[in-house]
Amino acid sequence: MFKHEEEEEGTREPKPGQNVRLALDSRIQVLAEQALTGERGAAIVMNPANGDVLAMASSPIFDPNAFSTSLSAEEWRSLSEDEDQPLFNRAISGVYPPGSVFKPVVAIAAIENRRATAETEYNCPGVFEVGGVPFPCWLKPSDGAIHGLMKMRKGIEQSCNCYFYQLGLQCGYERIYHMAEALGLGAKTGIELDGEASGLLPDNNWKLRTIGESWRAGDTCNASIGQGMLAFTPLQIAAYVAALANGGYLYRPRLVLDAEGDPARPVNDLRWSPETLDVIRGGMRDVVEAPNGTGRRAKIPGVQMAGKTGTRSSARAAPGRSTRG
Repeated sequence: MFKHEEEEEGTREPKPGQNVRLALDSRIQVLAEQALTGERGAAIVMNPANGDVLAMASSPIFDPNAFSTSLSAEEWRSLSEDEDQPLFNRAISGVYPPGSVFKPVVAIAAIENRRATAETEYNCPGVFEVGGVPFPCWLKPSDGAIHGLMKMRKGIEQSCNCYFYQLGLQCGYERIYHMAEALGLGAKTGIELDGEASGLLPDNNWKLRTIGESWRAGDTCNASIGQGMLAFTPLQIAAYVAALANGGYLYRPRLVLDAEGDPARPVNDLRWSPETLDVIRGGMRDVVEAPNGTGRRAKIPGVQMAGKTGTRSSARAAPGRSTRG
């Protein structure tokens, strides 16, 4: 019910509804919201065994109790015009370049399509050139260090851009595209919430139609490190990472539990090889657990963890939505 300064717009009397049992764990939900206090962002905790969403938080937030009574025009304006956009659910509506979180997709596509193996080596001199255009690694020679020669697991651990430029070109973007598509990236997950964005998983046809240019090797390099035109929701990333954790089963994220107690069923079984799982899981474990892993600051003594760092400065919103991250 909204109340404007001149008149009341309308009222609908409440009616009894059905019972709803959620997958959310209130304790984890509170912790997720507390972790985001004072930040703009989103946090999602998902059970990889069935897709149950144990926590989903977007920050900053608003007090939903404000909508239980008449909301004045001034109060509505304050919420809707707030530059931090508390009404915008970043977890399902915000779409962002995934950054290096996308690199395991490239590795999986390469191994599963027999374009590379866990033993495939590439050299990182700090920059990789394609057609005379330099594509830098995050570790620069000017800083006095380079990654050098490495295999795939180390490439994941160190999140080496030069390794994945070369791996992406060796694999070919079409194979990467199909693997990302199979993992649900760039498409709505179907979670039981309004306002979910699709994101963007571009291909040659999309680029021709939208930009008027064909897909180029440089586009593959950018996509291979999760940059360029890729844009996904945090929820899509959570579902994809859950598939990495459970061995290749993609589940639809689930907030509302089935009234009959039926078990969740995967929407896709990727049937990855043991080699694929070993190198991806091993590399992501090393990200956190290895002494020089890029995510070593997340390590918790006594707890084995795996992860993947991913940074990107810009963000893209769904059509008609804000670009704020």
